[in-house]
Amino acid sequence: MRYLFTFLLLVCSFICFAQQPSFKTWQLEAQKDKKMLPEYGNQKKNAEEIAADERFVSSLVDAGKSKTEGAHHMIRLGFDYLYRGDLKTAMYRFNQAYLLNPKNSGIYWGYGAIYTALSQYQEARVQYNKGLKIEPNSAPILTDYGTTYLGEYYENVRSNPKKATTKLDLAKEKFLASYAIDPEYISTTYKLSIVYLNRQDCVNAKKYLKATRELGGQPITKEYLSDFNLRCGNCTSVKTGSFQIETAQNGFTKIERTKKYQIEENESLGYKLKLTIDWLDDCTYTLTPVADLTNPNSENVPKGVLTCQIIEVNKDHYVQVTSVGNNKRRSTSRIEFVQ
Repeated sequence: MRYLFTFLLLVCSFICFAQQPSFKTWQLEAQKDKKMLPEYGNQKKNAEEIAADERFVSSLVDAGKSKTEGAHHMIRLGFDYLYRGDLKTAMYRFNQAYLLNPKNSGIYWGYGAIYTALSQYQEARVQYNKGLKIEPNSAPILTDYGTTYLGEYYENVRSNPKKATTKLDLAKEKFLASYAIDPEYISTTYKLSIVYLNRQDCVNAKKYLKATRELGGQPITKEYLSDFNLRCGNCTSVKTGSFQIETAQNGFTKIERTKKYQIEENESLGYKLKLTIDWLDDCTYTLTPVADLTNPNSENVPKGVLTCQIIEVNKDHYVQVTSVGNNKRRSTSRIEFVQ
């Protein structure tokens, strides 16, 4: 389940999934609506459709736009609808762009993205190849081309590991080609980190994760950071030491952590608590309250076990996700190192 979830989050970095139709449903609808097929399915249009196309082109001319400008506009609209999960309207807009200027590579990038959203990776690659014939050095098309192989990797990683490895290598090849063209395309650096993490190459996974952060870090998900830390993380620096956390609601909480215990003190709230700490793995631990140090004779020691998973470690702070007992709600905290 982790593999599938990771890939859904990955694809959502450029497509926001709503409830998508199955490809079979898409094909059935497309039999009645050629606008749902790339390039209108290269089917002959009837008189009414031809007249509608002419009115559309005339409306752009009346608005003072050239066919080239109109195609760019339709492509932008197509991706807007794609991000919203409206694949049908997105395909309509990409087809209108095709009507205006079939030599715009963005049209085929859009077609490919729609097929990627439908998990039809071979069909997506057909469209990406058309785009690359027009613009061979398109980093976005190369990256999304590689994403189709990454999708196939996740589909096969459990059932056919050998095939999955082949697909992962093909994804890496496309991502590296894209990176050579534009090393600042953030989708490429992020997906390279994912590829290397799945290849168990922590050095390169960390390298491209760092590059993604330096470019702004927008695609990085908490789930990926959690996966990264489970496989490549090094949480040694937070296992003991002095830390503090500040929230608008509680103010400052000081934390002193040893191998066995954690002492938490919040002067504004008037409490000092002792908790046992147990490490479940390199980056996951539990905290169990054992004593109220402010009122040693008190029997009102908080109940419940906190499970904390460190998802990111930096020079001056770390980030963890915390849950209590069987409660599915999780909170994310930034905890500062105290020198």
